[in-house]
Amino acid sequence: MYQLRKYHGDRVQSLTYDDGKLAFSIGIIAPGEYEFGSIKKEIFTVTHGEISAWYEGGAWTIASQGKGFEVPGHKNFKLKVEQVSAYICYYE
Repeated sequence: MYQLRKYHGDRVQSLTYDDGKLAFSIGIIAPGEYEFGSIKKEIFTVTHGEISAWYEGGAWTIASQGKGFEVPGHKNFKLKVEQVSAYICYYE
């Protein structure tokens, strides 16, 4: 049900909840540039700081606190942050 996930040498960490009906994660990202892959559609809302996001076939998007972006399922994507940032991400 709950799972702590660490990526890129612990520089990106998220606490994920998934009960089979609802899935989301709350995460913290240290400054840097990171690459991930999506399985499901991911809907991000930035809760602190600013996150730049890019996915295959898309353009770079910048989201600051209270704003968000989406990543389609089955896409590689990149995130860039210049200061410690946080987010909540829902999976569809």
